[in-house]
Formats: sequence, C-alpha cells, structure tokens
Amino acid sequence: MMEIVFPLVMVVDGDPLASTVAIAKGMRQRHASVIRLTRRYQKRMERFGRVRFEIQSFSTRGGKQQREVALLNEQQAALLISLMRNSDEVVDFKVRLIDEFYRMRQALNQRSQNLYQQLQALVAEEVSTQVRASFGSRLMLERKRAIPEFRKRRERLEAEIQPSLQLH
Repeated sequence: MMEIVFPLVMVVDGDPLASTVAIAKGMRQRHASVIRLTRRYQKRMERFGRVRFEIQSFSTRGGKQQREVALLNEQQAALLISLMRNSDEVVDFKVRLIDEFYRMRQALNQRSQNLYQQLQALVAEEVSTQVRASFGSRLMLERKRAIPEFRKRRERLEAEIQPSLQLH
C-alpha cells in the first residue's frame, strides 16, 4: 500500500502553514479529533490570525471522500499541539514541527534578502548609467535605451518583494 506523505509546513500566499492533516498524522491522532479540537479552540487560535478552513478531497478504499481541513500558522499550530497529550513520540513530533516552521521562515527571509540585494544592484547600475550619460551624447543615448529595461526589472523585483513585506 502506498503511503501519502504530507509536508509538515507549506507556504500558502507567502505564509508558512501546517495542515491539521499533517499534525494529526505526526501526532498519530485521528484527523477528526484534531479538527474537533481546532474548532473547539478556534476563537483562541484566531488571536493569532484567521484560521483557514477548507474542504479537501482524499482517497479511501471506498473511493473519494471529502474532509474539512484547517491550515494553521505557526502560533496557531503551537497552541493546538500544546493542547494535546504528550508521549515521547508526540514531543518528538512537536520539536520537528517547530523546527520546520523555523526552517521555512528562514527560507522565506533568505528569499526576501536576495530580492533586496538584486534591487540594490539594479539601483546602483541605474545610477552608474546616469553618471556616464552626463559625460556625452552617445552615452546619454545608451542610457535612454536602457531606461525601459531598468523600469521593467525594477517593477518585477518590487512585485516579488511586496508580498514578503507582510511577513515582518
């Protein structure tokens, strides 16, 4: 029988999130119990942001089924797992989940820093062409030809950077 592996943490709209399916699997609990606990403490979890619920399809021996799944941010997932009973296995999973959120956040921050570095390099290149253009008409013509490309690259970088600003 093929085992389906769920990522512990995934990025949705720029936010690292854990699904109640992954948490249930890692905690060796029935998903119905985990979603019930999530619903029970939903108001408290929403102190850390809106809890995202969605309906997902999954396969069973009897065919396709649907279930309600919650996607939780780091604080919501931490609260949920803190409400569950501990065993050595459960504590090990809690550590893995927290490590995965940290790793995902680091990866997202690294991407943001890289985009900022690219934007700074672009600005430096643009300023360099402005300085060179001040020395002669041929260089000024080259600068005029380069401006649309600079604008296009800047807009692309700024559009990529913009969603990451919500993380901080």
